[in-house]
Amino acid sequence: MKKKFILIYPLLILITGCFSPKGPSTEELKVKYGDFNGSTIKWLSVDYEKTPINKKILHHPEDFEYLDKVEIYSIAHISDGLFLTGFMVAPKAPGEFPCIVFNRGGNQDMGQLQLVGTVVEIMAPLAAKGYVVVGTNYRGNSGGEGKEQFGGDDVNDVRNLIKSLSEFEKANTEKIGLLGISRGGMMNYLTLKSEPGLNIKTIVNIGGITDMNETIKHHHQIEDVAIELIPDFHQNRETELEKRSAVYWADELPKDVPILILHSKEDQHVSYSQIPSFADSLMAYGVPHKLVSFEDDNHGLLNHREIVKELVLTWFDDYVKNARPFEEGNIRETVE
Repeated sequence: MKKKFILIYPLLILITGCFSPKGPSTEELKVKYGDFNGSTIKWLSVDYEKTPINKKILHHPEDFEYLDKVEIYSIAHISDGLFLTGFMVAPKAPGEFPCIVFNRGGNQDMGQLQLVGTVVEIMAPLAAKGYVVVGTNYRGNSGGEGKEQFGGDDVNDVRNLIKSLSEFEKANTEKIGLLGISRGGMMNYLTLKSEPGLNIKTIVNIGGITDMNETIKHHHQIEDVAIELIPDFHQNRETELEKRSAVYWADELPKDVPILILHSKEDQHVSYSQIPSFADSLMAYGVPHKLVSFEDDNHGLLNHREIVKELVLTWFDDYVKNARPFEEGNIRETVE
């Protein structure tokens, strides 16, 4: 029996570890989106009022006023010849807008992008502040072709999605930010390391993996995920784990892309024990960064949700939208 473990990102809500209903097949989705005709991304408008989340919106309309400012799309995009799925949220207003690529946590169907939670309650509020926000489900998930590798060839899915954004007229692809959650933080570091020409101006990681060995040590189920998804894992265990652990190659990260790290000292899924040493490495190699540690909170920082929301938006406004030079005075803070 397959074991799946969700690395949760609940900035505004807690995404539980339950399976989602089975969606359309890959072939059905290909028919839905039609021929790409030489393009690499297609988008279809989503009417959230015809989905289950609308009941919540009707009960608390004051919490969802930002939805009046955005358009929500389901997307299909091509990565290494594979048909993949995801979502995009953009401002309704005309013009070009900087982009935030949301890298989801979890693996396989656990943690997949969904209207409930991820899109309406995480991506849409950022889009309402003047960003095109987009995310892929990674290969092999949610109707996509191929098989994910938990930080292997599936990193190309992030790179290729960024390149595809130039086909969306509202996307200013000169200004890209990455938001990574848990496993998505690992994807951020791998993307940043591997291809510096993507106009990535900053990254934000919440509960992000920086050391796979340390993560497995404190949460053994991650090794089950690695065994299932990483090719030839048993034969190359240490090599493959180090490939996915930014603490081993912090010196290869660019010196002009500020990194915001938000992490709970009580994180039960991605142990905080890996964070101080990683921050030390960033400092030693001159990688601009800020670490905000949270006392008495969980993996998703639910107890500090409003503070986290403000930190994330301010960081993107400073380093993506306004292209401000990095001048943080205090790069290590603790929030009680």
